[in-house]
Amino acid sequence: MLSVAIPCRDETGNIALWKSDLFPELERLGTRYEVLAVDDGSTDGTYAALQKFSRGSARLRVLRHAVGLGLGAALKSALREAHGDWFVPLDADLTFHPRHIAGLLEAQRSDDADCVSGSPFLGGMRDVPLGRRMPSLALNALYRALFDRRLTSYTPMLRLYRTAALRSLDIRSDGFEVSAEILVRLHQAGKKIVEVPVPLASRRSGTSKLRRWRELRNHLALIARLLAG
Repeated sequence: MLSVAIPCRDETGNIALWKSDLFPELERLGTRYEVLAVDDGSTDGTYAALQKFSRGSARLRVLRHAVGLGLGAALKSALREAHGDWFVPLDADLTFHPRHIAGLLEAQRSDDADCVSGSPFLGGMRDVPLGRRMPSLALNALYRALFDRRLTSYTPMLRLYRTAALRSLDIRSDGFEVSAEILVRLHQAGKKIVEVPVPLASRRSGTSKLRRWRELRNHLALIARLLAG
Protein backbone atom coordinates (compact mmCIF):
# COMPACT_ATOMS: atom_id res chain seq x y z
CA MET A 1 0.00 0.00 0.00
CA LEU A 2 1.15 3.52 -0.82
CA SER A 3 0.72 6.52 1.50
CA VAL A 4 0.97 9.90 -0.26
CA ALA A 5 1.58 12.76 2.20
CA ILE A 6 0.75 16.32 1.17
CA PRO A 7 1.55 19.21 3.54
CA CYS A 8 -0.76 22.17 2.87
CA ARG A 9 -0.56 25.75 4.03
CA ASP A 10 -2.78 28.29 2.28
CA GLU A 11 -3.16 26.09 -0.81
CA THR A 12 -6.85 26.48 -1.67
CA GLY A 13 -6.16 27.18 -5.34
CA ASN A 14 -3.97 24.12 -5.75
CA ILE A 15 -6.37 21.71 -4.05
CA ALA A 16 -8.73 22.38 -6.93
CA LEU A 17 -6.16 20.74 -9.24
CA TRP A 18 -6.12 17.45 -7.37
CA LYS A 19 -9.29 16.08 -8.94
CA SER A 20 -7.81 16.21 -12.43
CA ASP A 21 -4.05 15.95 -11.80
CA LEU A 22 -3.57 13.87 -8.64
CA PHE A 23 -6.17 11.18 -8.09
CA PRO A 24 -6.39 9.94 -11.71
CA GLU A 25 -2.61 9.41 -11.69
CA LEU A 26 -2.79 7.48 -8.42
CA GLU A 27 -5.56 5.29 -9.80
CA ARG A 28 -3.37 4.43 -12.80
CA LEU A 29 -0.72 2.97 -10.50
CA GLY A 30 -2.87 -0.11 -9.96
CA THR A 31 -2.01 -0.34 -6.26
CA ARG A 32 -3.85 0.44 -3.04
CA TYR A 33 -3.19 3.96 -1.84
CA GLU A 34 -4.22 6.67 0.58
CA VAL A 35 -3.64 10.40 0.55
CA LEU A 36 -2.90 12.15 3.84
CA ALA A 37 -3.32 15.91 3.52
CA VAL A 38 -1.98 17.88 6.48
CA ASP A 39 -3.35 21.40 6.88
CA ASP A 40 -0.49 23.24 8.59
CA GLY A 41 -2.22 26.23 10.16
CA SER A 42 -3.80 27.62 6.99
CA THR A 43 -5.75 30.88 7.15
CA ASP A 44 -7.26 30.92 3.65
CA GLY A 45 -9.92 28.21 3.75
CA THR A 46 -7.60 25.30 2.90
CA TYR A 47 -8.93 23.16 5.74
CA ALA A 48 -12.54 23.65 4.63
CA ALA A 49 -11.56 22.81 1.04
CA LEU A 50 -9.83 19.62 2.20
CA GLN A 51 -12.81 18.58 4.29
CA LYS A 52 -15.14 19.13 1.34
CA PHE A 53 -12.85 17.12 -0.94
CA SER A 54 -12.57 14.26 1.56
CA ARG A 55 -16.34 13.86 1.70
CA GLY A 56 -16.22 12.80 -1.95
CA SER A 57 -13.10 10.63 -1.69
CA ALA A 58 -12.65 7.68 0.62
CA ARG A 59 -8.93 7.70 -0.24
CA LEU A 60 -8.30 11.12 1.32
CA ARG A 61 -7.68 11.63 5.03
CA VAL A 62 -7.28 15.13 6.43
CA LEU A 63 -5.04 16.00 9.38
CA ARG A 64 -4.73 19.43 10.91
CA HIS A 65 -2.27 21.59 12.82
CA ALA A 66 -4.08 24.47 14.51
CA VAL A 67 -1.03 26.66 13.93
CA GLY A 68 1.74 26.46 11.34
CA LEU A 69 4.43 24.08 12.56
CA GLY A 70 6.38 23.71 9.33
CA LEU A 71 6.70 21.33 6.41
CA GLY A 72 8.81 18.84 8.35
CA ALA A 73 6.32 18.76 11.20
CA ALA A 74 3.50 18.13 8.71
CA LEU A 75 5.38 15.22 7.14
CA LYS A 76 6.03 13.70 10.56
CA SER A 77 2.32 13.97 11.41
CA ALA A 78 1.46 12.17 8.17
CA LEU A 79 4.08 9.50 8.80
CA ARG A 80 2.63 8.73 12.23
CA GLU A 81 -0.81 8.16 10.67
CA ALA A 82 0.27 6.38 7.48
CA HIS A 83 -0.98 2.86 6.80
CA GLY A 84 1.15 2.21 3.72
CA ASP A 85 4.30 0.14 3.33
CA TRP A 86 5.60 2.94 1.10
CA PHE A 87 5.51 6.67 1.78
CA VAL A 88 5.63 9.45 -0.83
CA PRO A 89 5.74 13.16 0.16
CA LEU A 90 4.28 15.42 -2.51
CA ASP A 91 4.11 19.19 -2.82
CA ALA A 92 0.54 20.54 -2.63
CA ASP A 93 1.14 22.66 -5.75
CA LEU A 94 2.05 19.54 -7.77
CA THR A 95 5.20 21.16 -9.12
CA PHE A 96 6.47 17.58 -9.10
CA HIS A 97 3.66 16.01 -11.13
CA PRO A 98 2.09 12.87 -9.60
CA ARG A 99 2.58 11.03 -12.91
CA HIS A 100 6.23 10.58 -11.89
CA ILE A 101 5.35 8.41 -8.88
CA ALA A 102 5.05 5.48 -11.29
CA GLY A 103 8.73 5.88 -12.18
CA LEU A 104 9.71 5.87 -8.50
CA LEU A 105 7.83 2.61 -7.96
CA GLU A 106 9.39 1.03 -11.06
CA ALA A 107 12.90 1.97 -9.91
CA GLN A 108 12.25 0.54 -6.45
CA ARG A 109 11.12 -2.78 -7.88
CA SER A 110 14.17 -2.86 -10.13
CA ASP A 111 16.76 -1.98 -7.48
CA ASP A 112 15.07 -3.07 -4.21
CA ALA A 113 15.88 0.37 -2.80
CA ASP A 114 14.81 1.77 0.56
CA CYS A 115 14.49 5.22 -1.03
CA VAL A 116 13.99 6.34 -4.61
CA SER A 117 14.66 10.06 -4.93
CA GLY A 118 13.19 12.15 -7.73
CA SER A 119 15.96 14.46 -8.92
CA PRO A 120 15.19 17.69 -10.81
CA PHE A 121 18.95 18.09 -11.26
CA LEU A 122 18.73 15.07 -13.55
CA GLY A 123 15.20 15.74 -14.84
CA GLY A 124 15.37 19.48 -15.48
CA MET A 125 14.00 22.75 -14.09
CA ARG A 126 13.45 24.73 -17.30
CA ASP A 127 10.21 26.36 -16.10
CA VAL A 128 11.60 27.35 -12.69
CA PRO A 129 12.78 30.98 -12.36
CA LEU A 130 16.54 31.44 -12.13
CA GLY A 131 16.18 33.19 -8.77
CA ARG A 132 14.73 30.01 -7.31
CA ARG A 133 17.10 27.63 -9.09
CA MET A 134 20.40 29.23 -8.08
CA PRO A 135 20.06 28.93 -4.27
CA SER A 136 18.92 25.32 -4.69
CA LEU A 137 21.87 24.50 -6.94
CA ALA A 138 24.32 25.99 -4.44
CA LEU A 139 22.79 24.31 -1.41
CA ASN A 140 22.66 20.88 -3.03
CA ALA A 141 26.27 21.27 -4.16
CA LEU A 142 27.21 21.87 -0.52
CA TYR A 143 25.40 18.72 0.63
CA ARG A 144 27.10 16.69 -2.10
CA ALA A 145 30.51 17.97 -1.07
CA LEU A 146 29.93 17.15 2.59
CA PHE A 147 28.09 13.83 2.33
CA ASP A 148 27.66 11.71 -0.82
CA ARG A 149 28.67 13.09 -4.23
CA ARG A 150 26.78 10.31 -6.00
CA LEU A 151 23.45 11.87 -4.95
CA THR A 152 22.47 14.96 -6.91
CA SER A 153 19.32 15.99 -5.06
CA TYR A 154 19.15 16.54 -1.30
CA THR A 155 16.52 19.23 -0.79
CA PRO A 156 13.53 18.41 -3.09
CA MET A 157 10.66 16.49 -1.52
CA LEU A 158 9.39 13.97 -4.09
CA ARG A 159 10.68 10.55 -3.02
CA LEU A 160 9.50 7.02 -2.42
CA TYR A 161 10.47 5.76 1.03
CA ARG A 162 10.16 2.36 2.62
CA THR A 163 7.94 3.38 5.54
CA ALA A 164 9.74 1.15 8.05
CA ALA A 165 13.10 2.67 7.09
CA LEU A 166 11.73 6.18 7.47
CA ARG A 167 10.23 5.43 10.86
CA SER A 168 13.55 4.06 12.08
CA LEU A 169 15.13 7.53 11.80
CA ASP A 170 15.30 10.23 14.45
CA ILE A 171 13.96 13.07 12.29
CA ARG A 172 14.27 16.40 14.08
CA SER A 173 13.69 19.00 11.38
CA ASP A 174 10.34 20.80 11.29
CA GLY A 175 11.03 23.05 8.30
CA PHE A 176 11.89 22.69 4.61
CA GLU A 177 15.28 21.23 5.51
CA VAL A 178 13.59 17.96 6.51
CA SER A 179 14.15 16.36 3.08
CA ALA A 180 17.91 16.85 3.33
CA GLU A 181 17.97 15.48 6.87
CA ILE A 182 16.07 12.36 5.84
CA LEU A 183 18.34 11.62 2.88
CA VAL A 184 21.56 12.08 4.86
CA ARG A 185 20.29 9.99 7.78
CA LEU A 186 19.22 7.19 5.42
CA HIS A 187 22.68 7.29 3.87
CA GLN A 188 24.35 7.23 7.28
CA ALA A 189 22.18 4.26 8.27
CA GLY A 190 23.38 2.30 5.25
CA LYS A 191 20.03 2.26 3.46
CA LYS A 192 19.96 1.81 -0.30
CA ILE A 193 19.16 5.04 -2.16
CA VAL A 194 18.73 5.44 -5.90
CA GLU A 195 17.81 8.49 -7.98
CA VAL A 196 15.61 8.90 -11.04
CA PRO A 197 15.21 11.99 -13.24
CA VAL A 198 12.06 13.98 -12.45
CA PRO A 199 11.37 17.47 -13.88
CA LEU A 200 10.32 20.33 -11.61
CA ALA A 201 7.72 22.82 -12.85
CA SER A 202 6.56 26.22 -11.60
CA ARG A 203 3.55 26.85 -9.41
CA ARG A 204 0.24 27.44 -11.13
CA SER A 205 -1.52 28.91 -8.07
CA GLY A 206 -0.59 30.51 -4.77
CA THR A 207 2.83 31.50 -3.48
CA SER A 208 5.75 29.55 -2.06
CA LYS A 209 6.09 29.45 1.73
CA LEU A 210 9.86 29.10 1.52
CA ARG A 211 11.77 32.08 2.91
CA ARG A 212 15.29 32.02 1.48
CA TRP A 213 17.41 33.39 4.32
CA ARG A 214 15.49 31.59 7.05
CA GLU A 215 15.86 28.30 5.19
CA LEU A 216 19.57 28.89 4.61
CA ARG A 217 20.05 29.32 8.36
CA ASN A 218 18.03 26.16 9.01
CA HIS A 219 20.10 24.16 6.52
CA LEU A 220 23.38 25.36 8.00
CA ALA A 221 22.20 24.41 11.49
CA LEU A 222 21.13 21.00 10.16
CA ILE A 223 24.48 20.42 8.50
CA ALA A 224 26.24 21.19 11.79
CA ARG A 225 24.05 18.62 13.57
CA LEU A 226 24.60 15.97 10.91
CA LEU A 227 28.36 16.43 10.92
CA ALA A 228 28.40 16.26 14.71
CA GLY A 229 26.64 12.91 14.57
